[in-house]
Amino acid sequence: MRKMTSAAYSPKRPRSPSPACMFGAALVFFASLGVLAAPARAAQQLWAAAYVDWTFASEAPGIAIAQDMWVPQPATASFFTLNWDFVAGDGGYIGLQSDEAGVGNARFSLWNADASQGAACRRFDGEGEGMTCVTPLPIAPDKIYRVHVTRGEADARGQWWIGWIETRGEPRRQIGALRVARTSTAIAPASVHDFSEFWGDAVAACRAVPLSAAAFGPPTLSYANGAKALGSGATGRRPDGHRCRSGRERSGATAGHTPLTVGDHPGMMITLGGDAESNRTLAQSLAVQSRAMPRAHAPQR
Repeated sequence: MRKMTSAAYSPKRPRSPSPACMFGAALVFFASLGVLAAPARAAQQLWAAAYVDWTFASEAPGIAIAQDMWVPQPATASFFTLNWDFVAGDGGYIGLQSDEAGVGNARFSLWNADASQGAACRRFDGEGEGMTCVTPLPIAPDKIYRVHVTRGEADARGQWWIGWIETRGEPRRQIGALRVARTSTAIAPASVHDFSEFWGDAVAACRAVPLSAAAFGPPTLSYANGAKALGSGATGRRPDGHRCRSGRERSGATAGHTPLTVGDHPGMMITLGGDAESNRTLAQSLAVQSRAMPRAHAPQR
């Protein structure tokens, strides 16, 4: 069975078992009968995610977007992202990810991209198609990271967009560049949101999802005329109908939303995983810790 990863589907879209997972379940069944010798891989934990929605005062589309992120508690097989749609097109996402061994990276992905520039870019398919670029990046709990997406040049076949990652006192690093349709030239403000997810193997009970925490500052949208707009009104959201309430459910994950300051502005922290008590305790502890975090960051470009 091909394992679904965060590079293989849009965080905004509802998640359901893919044909690959259904096929994997069939492999497990036939293997139990001795028909197949090779066991299938475990299925992904479904609906183990939470969101933060943002609003902008203007509906004017943007040509770049940036956001500060603080990940005080990474976890294995976890993804913390900024997401958007293009005014014409499906859009993409950029953020910090840890693999199943806990090794960190920064990832930039666009749906329906057809070309790339970067040493570690590749195609993905499954629940949608596109391209993704990744660069190794240890996720340090004491650092605030800035993800940044800028519109690049247009050529005869499409529009290029570039993904960046930076931390205080270090040069901005390019994750990669991806090309989409020529009509995908602007970011739709109403589509902007954040996403925190555990994408690892399914657990016996949702309280076994590993605890993670990520805080998101308000995203900054840049316009063609040089103006900028800061998102506001951070609102937490969970997958409808798939909550981890008792901790014994098979799907989902415990999720909490805690308002706090990230950088210089009011933001929102998502705590994901564990049982209700451990999740709440982690959120309270990190809310206190956040007061000692650096406020100002380098100017957003």
